[in-house]
Amino acid sequence: MPDVMVRQVLFLIGLLMAGLVPAGAQAATTAEFEVSATVSSGCLVDGLGASGNAGRIGTLDFGEDSTFSTSTHTATTTANQAIRLRCTPGVTLRMTIDGGAHSGAGTRNLQRGATLTARIPYTLCRDAACTQLIGVNAQQNIVITTSNTEDVRLPIYGRLTLPGGLPPGTYTDTLTVTLTW
Repeated sequence: MPDVMVRQVLFLIGLLMAGLVPAGAQAATTAEFEVSATVSSGCLVDGLGASGNAGRIGTLDFGEDSTFSTSTHTATTTANQAIRLRCTPGVTLRMTIDGGAHSGAGTRNLQRGATLTARIPYTLCRDAACTQLIGVNAQQNIVITTSNTEDVRLPIYGRLTLPGGLPPGTYTDTLTVTLTW
């Protein structure tokens, strides 16, 4: 008897597939499923390569002065930043800047060539008056508002005072900025 039932079921399945069973005999089955997407806040660094390296931010150029000068010079990267940052309003962008290639005892230094004695200490700041210092690897929070979401500028200013009597030449340093959000 069971073989007869199996044959009848197979016969009905065949009729259903062939469309020979009347419409009233077909069963309609419906089911639902959800579709969703989550859009999270964050930032986009335009031109970021697969390495995660954004390239050069810009140049902090203190200008040119006499070897005998004891003048104080300031500079900023804000106007000439080469990378473009876009962030969601309300995101806190965190920036840290290392000590550079010639740091010593928590101080950033410009250096002429490989001469360790030909150094000029300098300070990084968040503001032009240099009242908000940026310490070596100290986290700086940059709040994103609706007015700066499409063109976020990193607040990097610098100040140095020439010691006078330095050998002439070009003094340089290279810093690494790390951004997280």
